[in-house]
Parts: sequence; C-alpha cells; structure tokens
Amino acid sequence: MLPWLLVGYMWLFVHRPHEIWTQLASFRIVMVYMVCVFILWVITSPDAKRPLGNIFTAAVFLYAFALGLATVFSSFGALTDALVLDWLKYVVFFVIMMTSIKTEKDLKILVTGFVVAFFLYIAHSYRAFLGGSVHWSVGANRIVPVGTTFSNANDFGTMIVCALPLALPFITVCKRYWHYLFLLGYVLLTMRCAMLSGSRTALIMMVALAVLPVVFSRHRFKLIPIILIVLPLCWSVMPEQYQNRYRTMWDPTIDEAANANMEGRTAGMYNGLENWKNYPIFGVGPGCHGRPAGTPFRSHNLIGEVTGEQGTVGTLAFLFMMLCFCLNHYSVWKSRKFLLEKNLGNEAVYCWRVSTAVMYAVLMLQIQGFGLHNALWFHWLWFGAFQALAATIMQEKVNAAIQGKLLPKISR
Repeated sequence: MLPWLLVGYMWLFVHRPHEIWTQLASFRIVMVYMVCVFILWVITSPDAKRPLGNIFTAAVFLYAFALGLATVFSSFGALTDALVLDWLKYVVFFVIMMTSIKTEKDLKILVTGFVVAFFLYIAHSYRAFLGGSVHWSVGANRIVPVGTTFSNANDFGTMIVCALPLALPFITVCKRYWHYLFLLGYVLLTMRCAMLSGSRTALIMMVALAVLPVVFSRHRFKLIPIILIVLPLCWSVMPEQYQNRYRTMWDPTIDEAANANMEGRTAGMYNGLENWKNYPIFGVGPGCHGRPAGTPFRSHNLIGEVTGEQGTVGTLAFLFMMLCFCLNHYSVWKSRKFLLEKNLGNEAVYCWRVSTAVMYAVLMLQIQGFGLHNALWFHWLWFGAFQALAATIMQEKVNAAIQGKLLPKISR
C-alpha cells in the first residue's frame, strides 16, 4: 500500500491541485495527506521496512547537518528562511521512500508514478496555455504553468526536462501499444512545453539529452547522422519568436534585456564566490545570497548558491552527495555485469535503466544550475532515492544468485 500512497504524494506535490483550485487551499490537503502517510509508516511493522543502509542516505543526513550549521551561524537571519524547513520535509519523504520500497515491483510503481505525475502536470499546463494562459516576456509568448510554486517559466521548462530521463525505465514496463503511445506523448509534450517556456537553459538541456545518449551508444555512428538531421529540422519548424529568444545566447544584440538576464546568472556565480571568500566556513546562510549587498535577489546559479550560502562545509557535503550518485551507479554497473555473466541479464534491465536515467537527470540538474539556484530542490533527493533503491535491489539479486536462489528464466 505504501508505494501507491507515495505516488499519491508525488502527484500532490508536483501538480499541486490546492494551488490551482484555491478552494482546496484551506484544507491543507498536502500536509494532511503526508501526515497520514507518516502515521501509517510509523505503525508499519519494522519487518516490513528496509533499513537505511545505502551511502546516499549518509550523504543526505550530512548535507542536512551542513545546512543546519549554515542556518545557525548565519549573520543574516537565515533562521527565518523557510527554505531549509522545506528541504527537511523532503528528507522525511526520502526516508519513507527508502524504507518502504522493498521489491523491484515497488520501485516500478514509484518511478512510473513519478512519470505519470509529471505528465498530468505538464498536460494541465499545456491545456492552460492553449486556453490563453500566456505570459509575454523577452520577445516570446511563454507558457504559464498551473499553480504558483513553480509558476516561473524558466523553472517550469528546466524542471520538466530534468524529469524527462525517468521515462527511460518506463520502457521496461510497457506491455501494450497504448503504453508506448503514452510514453511517446509524454516525451513530445515535454519537449513542446520546454520550448514554449522560452528557457534557454531548457533548450541546452534538451540538446544535451538528445546528443549524449547517442555519443555513449555503441551505435553512435549510425545515430549521429540522424541527430544531425533531426536537430536542424526541429529548429526550422520552431516559431520565429522562440528562435529569436534562443538566438540571444550567441547574438545579444537581438534583445538587450535577455542579454542582461544571462549576465545576471554569471554575476550570481561570482557574487556567490565573493560571499564564500568573506564567509568561508558556513557561508551567508541558505537563501541569503543578496543580503550582504542589501538586495533581495537570489544567486540564480548553483555554484554561487552552494559556495556562498553554505560555505566550505556545505559545499563539501553537496559534493559528497554528487559522489554518491556516481558510487551507486558504479554499484549497479558491477551488479549488472555479474548478473549478465550468470545469464541473468533480464533481472538487471530495469534497475540499470533507473540508475542510468538518474545519472542523466542529475547531469540535467547540474546544467540547470548554470541558470538557477536549485541546490535545495526536491529532485536531488527523489532521484537519489530511486537510484539508491535500484542499487540495493540489484545487490540483493546478486546475493540471491550467489546463494543459488535466483535462476535464469527458461524461454519457451
């Protein structure tokens, strides 16, 4: 039951119906739902829970401790900032995920639910766009996503591209033709809405998602000519207003406001490094990037955010979390290699795809970080949980194979 309840929370958190239909706001449905899930999780038998044994869990707690230190030792009132409190709520959900998902079937429910939740959110936002929910900004009609938390077009465009790689493991659970149609629709709709967001960072991320899998594929020499044809074709059919928006990346004379916006991202990194220089140990505090200069602006840059707001302690903790993504992927790779040698490759397909998708998603988050301050976004913890669970499940399969409990499936 818990995996399905976790999917329900992911949908509530991503789609946020209480922000769309304001009459629901007074009911605090997200908080009430999460409290009920937490109570159910607490009363669940300890035998039905998985221990928190993955290294990524240690990285999360270490980063939480570093954020706490940065908050406590801040000279700019970070104790009043709700960012850390929200992030600690993500940690609670992370712990529930890590302990409630015990089998590969549970993991399939969780990851598939994540994809469906994003599809509903993106589809609703696109429907609103077709209905006239448009914001004219820097020379283009930009989509206005439903809800208020992720209402910024740049946040929306880059966020949905970060989630797109998780469509990869969905291929494994496709059994009927409409499953494949849903998957195709999800990918195309994400690409369409990312373009309508007018986010230049989202465009770079989409290009990276198209090119990098081809580069690392063993069929790269067959796929590269296709990419060289498809990418210019996609550009040619793009409406001119969006082409002009994206041209500002290499031709700043098209729109001076867009050029100033891009320069602000670079300034956010340098200002963050300046904050780190002045407050090297714990930084200025989460959310306090602009307070030393007397401005309310955030860094709009991941490097500037982590170094300047969290100091050396927070930066090291964040880097350790990034290292844990790599360590878990390596663990999945080793387990997959062992299962392939034992003719158990079919047992490794799903978890391998989950881990690979997470690595691409984390790379997208890092690219996103060039234009946004996303260190405290929920993506890091959710993706980390997906991958850590995949690594743990793969190791359990390896142990079962060593003990002779896992046998190759005989095809008939």
